[in-house]
Amino acid sequence: MFYEIRNTKYEIRIQMNSFRKNLQRNSVIKFCASLNITLLCLVLLFILTLWGTVDQVYNGLYLAQERFFYSFFFTFAGFIPFPGAQLVLWVFFINLVCVALTRLVYKWDQAGIILTHFGLLLFFVAAFATYHGTEESHITLREGEGTNVAQAYHDWELAVWTEGDNARNVVAWNANGLRPNDRLAFTEYGLTATVGHYHPNAEAYGTGKLSPDVVSASGIQTIKEVPLDKEPEKNIPGGLLTVRGAGPLEVSVLLYGGEEQPAEITAGDKTYFMQLRRKRSPLPFILRLKDFTAEWYPNTEIARSYKSLVEITPAGGGSREVLISMNKPFRYKNFTVYQSSYSVDRFGRESSTLAVVKNAGRLLPYFASFITFGGLALHFLLMAFK
Repeated sequence: MFYEIRNTKYEIRIQMNSFRKNLQRNSVIKFCASLNITLLCLVLLFILTLWGTVDQVYNGLYLAQERFFYSFFFTFAGFIPFPGAQLVLWVFFINLVCVALTRLVYKWDQAGIILTHFGLLLFFVAAFATYHGTEESHITLREGEGTNVAQAYHDWELAVWTEGDNARNVVAWNANGLRPNDRLAFTEYGLTATVGHYHPNAEAYGTGKLSPDVVSASGIQTIKEVPLDKEPEKNIPGGLLTVRGAGPLEVSVLLYGGEEQPAEITAGDKTYFMQLRRKRSPLPFILRLKDFTAEWYPNTEIARSYKSLVEITPAGGGSREVLISMNKPFRYKNFTVYQSSYSVDRFGRESSTLAVVKNAGRLLPYFASFITFGGLALHFLLMAFK
């Protein structure tokens, strides 16, 4: 009788070594793991950071971000292509993954280097999650007012609703990128809206004469397209839509994002409200502004600091008071509320504006920092003991 004794750990190690050798012999993987690519990516990131920082002085923060950091390519001097930060970061990420697969030595005395490397990779994962998963919005309240809905800065929606008993049932479509002949279906109300013309940035005028079958909320007669502003929050869209449904209803509606009141559409005994407005995002809590205070620099109208005392009521019940100041945000689950700005109207009434950021991956950069720091510390300690 013969017994076969097998060392499973030894076999796994042999298979892993064989797999790594195959990867190292692969010409594509070998090229992607080149340290020359690492150096080139670092140089390009330095150039883009410096270039984008200077450019935002002339073209604003938003356009600088879109051109240098959120793009794969952009052109300068009108025709010369240059890689954007998105492309550089993707190449850098692939480079680090290939290095981890082929160049790193997985031994205990290299544990610090390995941890540092994977900490850097986690930074890329955190950046991806933050870029694609972050929602930015804001709330503006006077003292005594409260809400559980935040408004986007430069995203718009086309909303339709009816008024019920102490409730408003809203159905909304994303209005960004609407084009002529786009058809939006509001199946809950049996309505469809067909886009006649739509301008991402427009000006509204009360001059001219509308057809009798065109509905306008505030007496607007004409909408004219204007160039996009460098600051996207200043762009106010407008357009003409044809609404059909709810029986024989067919009416044209002229909408402008600067209107405070919705357009009213009557079909039989029902009234529908339609508005082009900044995109709304529900919050898991009700935020009520109890008191707003500002401190001023002596003999100036420049605020030294301002803060908002708010009452937070989560969806599950219970409430508490929180003081939100310029350097002291409020955090609730994946939401962070910052003190952003304030305003005073002509009657002397103060309003506080709070920035709301929803980021499901907000803890990933902290984990990446701890892992990278721990890897560097471990590496220096191992080197010292050696």
